[in-house]
Amino acid sequence: MAALTNDKPPRSRAALTRRRTCLALPMALSLAALGLPAQAAAPDIRSLGVFSLLGETLQLVFAGEATDSRLDRNLRESLNTKDVGFDQAALRAVRQVMGTQYPRARLQLFRATQPLAPAEQRALADGATRAELPAWIVNTIQSGQLSHLLIITRHRGDASFPVSDGFSIGRGGVEGIGYYLDNSTELKNFSTGKPSIGFLGSYAMVRVQLLDAQSGDVLGSQDVRVGQIHAGRNDEEVANIWNALSPAEKVEVLRALVEKNVARVLPAVLGKG
Repeated sequence: MAALTNDKPPRSRAALTRRRTCLALPMALSLAALGLPAQAAAPDIRSLGVFSLLGETLQLVFAGEATDSRLDRNLRESLNTKDVGFDQAALRAVRQVMGTQYPRARLQLFRATQPLAPAEQRALADGATRAELPAWIVNTIQSGQLSHLLIITRHRGDASFPVSDGFSIGRGGVEGIGYYLDNSTELKNFSTGKPSIGFLGSYAMVRVQLLDAQSGDVLGSQDVRVGQIHAGRNDEEVANIWNALSPAEKVEVLRALVEKNVARVLPAVLGKG
């Protein structure tokens, strides 16, 4: 049986390489002409210092009267707690995602040496965009021989709590991690059928930033802005909406919000989302 042959003479390896290059150029030019962003390569993370600065403070926001939607009349109070575990929840999420995305990377986990107020955390996050970091973080970069930094701080956003069909309720702004108390909005608990005046909203407003430890460049940044609504399940809870969750539930709900949503945004921060 005769062997099958190709009618065309074989091309040299150099000719094939030139051919592939020529094919690649029009594609790159066409993407640029369409205004499509080029896909950035994921950073080479060898040693990552994770700085979770969330702390233990619980923010309470009391909804003000809705007399003017342009004004924020909410009252705010900071409740100092102990062993609430916000940083631990964030660090668990980082370990989980990094174990999948960068299993060979060396992790060093840090928390603030002293509590940082939300305003101080925002200032630190804003400073990071200008490669301005506190001395204690700079010293840690040098002593730990870090290639990259991941900074997790409290942020702020609109009070927005989803109800149904894409609608949300809430007034003014919230900050950090905590609870929003509304004593006037009429709601019904769909699971129990009980109507209630007011609701309890849990929320987490967090910023996650990835920096190159040597250049100071911000390689990725995502904001977590999430809220959940909790209506009364029985007569006692309906009468006092703060009781819509038990003390243990209040802590666990917030921990879960932090852990779930840090894990959700982290792949995009790492350039692998």
